[in-house]
Amino acid sequence: MGLSVSQLRAIAQQRDRYQTQLNRLKALGKQTSCIEAAVSSACDTLESGTTSFVIYGEPQSGKTEMMICLTAKMLDDGHRVVVHLLNDSVQLLQQNLDRFQRSKLSPAARNFSDVIDPEYSLSAGYHVIFCKKNASDLTKLNQKLERITDKVIIDDEADFATPNALINKGDVTKINALIKKLISHDGIYIGVTAILAGLDGIYGR
Repeated sequence: MGLSVSQLRAIAQQRDRYQTQLNRLKALGKQTSCIEAAVSSACDTLESGTTSFVIYGEPQSGKTEMMICLTAKMLDDGHRVVVHLLNDSVQLLQQNLDRFQRSKLSPAARNFSDVIDPEYSLSAGYHVIFCKKNASDLTKLNQKLERITDKVIIDDEADFATPNALINKGDVTKINALIKKLISHDGIYIGVTAILAGLDGIYGR
């Protein structure tokens, strides 16, 4: 039985999620040059072999739309699991989750609480997961993703909670340790922040 036109269109969109998101923004009359530059730079950095880096963005500069487009590009490039880390705020998580879901990005972004359900399988397909930078939540997510390789971690407001504030004492903060465990030895870490001070050397692995 053949596929319908709508099904064929859906398949095409999944294969070119990034361009679909750019087209969505252009249809809304929004400039995409800065987003395209940021995504292109991130891809160039990854191609150079660097797997842990930070993207700087001015406050209120369209950061969320950039992260939607960056996520789309990561999915297009074959990364099956993209995890978004956010400040420890239910309201902020829901706000960003809503923005992603309204973008019609495929697959739809999911709250980590849905993903840790034993019935939820990560063994196939593509997944976009949102999780707060909270020790309890990160511990549960790590348990769910422990066998998943090649994850992409996009850390919103990377200056919050992620840096190891105990580095000068020879110790490691709980959140920092849990995020490093999430990235593991083969994951990609992309921090997004409007504050660069104090980030150098913290995220390298």
